[in-house]
Amino acid sequence: MIAKTQSYLDKARQAWGEPLPNWVQALAEEADRTSGQKIAVRLGYSNATISYVIANKYSGDVEGVAEKVRGVLLGAKVMCPVFGEMDRDYCLDQQKMGNTGASSVRARLYRHCRGLGGVPKCPNSRIPEGQR
Repeated sequence: MIAKTQSYLDKARQAWGEPLPNWVQALAEEADRTSGQKIAVRLGYSNATISYVIANKYSGDVEGVAEKVRGVLLGAKVMCPVFGEMDRDYCLDQQKMGNTGASSVRARLYRHCRGLGGVPKCPNSRIPEGQR
């Protein structure tokens, strides 16, 4: 007889304890519902990262993963000084984009995410000070 593998939710409960942070629970439940690989692609991370996060062993930017999960799976919104209300995960994606010079909106967004050109840095930015 083949033994049933442990669910992502069970792994998360063992690693994080109870109560689980809501974003970890949402991540584990979605991994169980679809697969670790599918949710990894959806979030823009590797399957290994998702596995490490669920196991509470990820040494990278856990809060960055949490924010992405909150946007994609929990519908978290933020107020952008350029676009207005937007999904948190979309905000994080926009912060990673460079200033291509292709549009004035992209340039404004780039400056606000980084606090450049005399504009205050957006409170939602996860870009470290001094990084462009």
